[in-house]
Amino acid sequence: MVAPLTFGSGITIGGGISAGPDVPATFPSLILNFDAANYSAVPVDGTTIAGSIYTVTTLNPNGSMSWSSSNGGIFRKTTASGADFLTFGPDYTSTSQAYTVMMVYRSQTGTAGRLLNANSASPDWLLGLWGSPAYQQNIFYNNSFIGANNTPADNAWQFIWATYNGNSGSPISQNYVANPTTAPTLFGTGSSNGGFEGLRLFGRYVNSTTSSEVPTADVAVVKVWDGVLVPSLIQSQWNAYKTRF
Repeated sequence: MVAPLTFGSGITIGGGISAGPDVPATFPSLILNFDAANYSAVPVDGTTIAGSIYTVTTLNPNGSMSWSSSNGGIFRKTTASGADFLTFGPDYTSTSQAYTVMMVYRSQTGTAGRLLNANSASPDWLLGLWGSPAYQQNIFYNNSFIGANNTPADNAWQFIWATYNGNSGSPISQNYVANPTTAPTLFGTGSSNGGFEGLRLFGRYVNSTTSSEVPTADVAVVKVWDGVLVPSLIQSQWNAYKTRF
């Protein structure tokens, strides 16, 4: 009788079978894919984001937001008008809701501020860019900064993934960053557990019609999953988008 084979994490056995910590029990569902490549103009207010149940609220009375065909499609904020912004996405304020948020973005010389923010005053949640007052990138904040908060914004395309495990008793939040030529790396890990009540692009929530800390920046993609993407899935996302930028 042949004894059972026992092996440790990370060991691969032939035929494409593998075992290790990077094999999720279940794959998170992609619930929102807000990609400027799917548009030819700034989204019409109240329209549903393709493939999701979520609508986008578009406020652009001063015309500071525009769409460009560059890099397959991008949304651009050219001046710091606090009346012009986009809101969309799920209510993930529950500390039991795991998530991953991915964004592809680029700072623009002009005004420093918050790029992707919670669409509420509380919880306070932030991703991508921040002005403190200098323009910083690689930012993930969900009740505390996950990783460094002092990387200068460099006017180049960046990738960022924010994850939270949905375990309020043992919370884990992580921040992965990349650029078109450098693969994703773990930028920070923390024990904060904040989520977001919808997302606001191009400023910090003040009220339903006004933002503060308004940046000048470009955004190509915002994606949300209902769970934590493991590193191999984050790598796959980067592989799918890197040549576009």
